Amino acid sequence: MRCFPRHIAPSLLVLIALSAPVHADESKVRFYKGPSNGGLPTGIVSDSKGLIWFVEGNSNTINMFNPATEQFTQYEIPTTRSSPTDIAVDRNGIIWFVEQDGNQVGRFDPVAKKFDEYEIPTLKSQSLRLAVGKEGNIWLTQFAGNKVAVFNPKNKVFKEYDIPTPMSQPTGIAADHKGMIWFIETQGNKLARLIPESGRIKEYTIPRPFSVPTELTVDGKGHIWFGDRKDKKLMRFDPNSGRFEEFDLPGKGVIEGIAVDKGGNIWFCDKYKKRVGRYSPRDRSFVEIDLAGRDGQPLDIITSFNNKVWFTLVGTNELGVIDGNRMTKKETPDLSVGMGETEKNMLKQLSPVKQLSP
Repeated sequence: MRCFPRHIAPSLLVLIALSAPVHADESKVRFYKGPSNGGLPTGIVSDSKGLIWFVEGNSNTINMFNPATEQFTQYEIPTTRSSPTDIAVDRNGIIWFVEQDGNQVGRFDPVAKKFDEYEIPTLKSQSLRLAVGKEGNIWLTQFAGNKVAVFNPKNKVFKEYDIPTPMSQPTGIAADHKGMIWFIETQGNKLARLIPESGRIKEYTIPRPFSVPTELTVDGKGHIWFGDRKDKKLMRFDPNSGRFEEFDLPGKGVIEGIAVDKGGNIWFCDKYKKRVGRYSPRDRSFVEIDLAGRDGQPLDIITSFNNKVWFTLVGTNELGVIDGNRMTKKETPDLSVGMGETEKNMLKQLSPVKQLSP
């Protein structure tokens, strides 16, 4: 007999689908050796031209990979040992990055090949993640500062907002299509929304305690997706209803990086089990690609305009790429298991998807 915590309503259980991990081969994944030995590639982003940009913490560089020529270009960050952790691109093609140890936000112009760096007001803020807002402002989370900050590129001024929960340790951050700023409180075990016009922050307690979430992404419908790392689940939050849903990961892994593609599929990295996964909300099914034959661990992940899925691998200093167009149910019927109503009812207690109240 399954026991449920008080915040989970058994009547709302819905079993959707099952899938099994799938071993990767060269037709599914390609790998490219990065420009540095021991460079530690972390954050990654794609620009409007399809160029792939990523930061390397150990080599103190931002890097560009051109998929057409399969060539890397490396640019050294002016501040030594700055430990860049995340990267983003704005609508003008300017590259932005955050320096954890340098305590700065960096700007790189790919045309002029010029760097600018801006000191974050809070000392030793340990800023980890950043995102470009709807108006072009740069938003970042301060892990040690317990704040969310915004940098205005026009007047070059920072503004900081204190997070209501003490020692919340904010990490992942993203902007939705309405311009709202969403971020994760790893220690606070909360998802939070900041309204840029007022600076008001609203927090939503994640139903499962100590879930240790880190990254998040926003889909085209405005749903917020993130990983419950402790309980090995994929989570979805609907801002309209204020409700959480959880989806058991078939490989029982831990979600690190997470992204959404143009079809609304959710892609994620499982660093510890060396897998890249995809969840299809339309089919309600998972596919997990096993990279266990390689030494590298997938960490951060993005999708590009041509439906290619790129991810960084720490340990081997590589980029990996999956052609999302080839991951359709029709072309790969063995990748997921579809079920009729009878099978769904029989398996409800084995692999439930639960809807949770905040």
